[in-house]
Amino acid sequence: MEIRRVRRDEWGDLRALRLRALQDAPDAFGSTYADESSRTDAEWMGWAADLADGGSSFGVVADDESWLAMAMGEPHRDHPGEAGLFAMWVAPDARHAGIGRTLVEQVVDWARSRDFPVLRLLVTETNDAAVGLYTRCGFSDTGKRLPLREGSHIITMSMTLDLST
Repeated sequence: MEIRRVRRDEWGDLRALRLRALQDAPDAFGSTYADESSRTDAEWMGWAADLADGGSSFGVVADDESWLAMAMGEPHRDHPGEAGLFAMWVAPDARHAGIGRTLVEQVVDWARSRDFPVLRLLVTETNDAAVGLYTRCGFSDTGKRLPLREGSHIITMSMTLDLST
């Protein structure tokens, strides 16, 4: 298995994996399958370009002849000067093999290389496995709670990792 950065020309694979993640875990993401499945090819191409080398964001995948997992990092839109970790997902048959931790570490390394002082994420507070992973990776609960998306009864927990140490 190879853990590597998304390439510009892999927008179709990116689309397939993202939609698979949204179908598998609809209550883990701020976006929905319906919203993302209606994106145009040009939008997917643009996202892949942003995540690839030379882009403004960072996308890493676990590739074992097919993509099994992903994690993304980008400058945080609500917290200027900080980075965000998002779109983290590991296929059910690939979980508990250390892939999630490796993906998080890749995003952490990217954020540090860009001199972000903090890496921030939201996780569904009832997702014990994900909360445990992020805690083991050094993230701390900020105490802030937000709905998963507008009108949702599902609550997310805000977690941060101090990258200045």
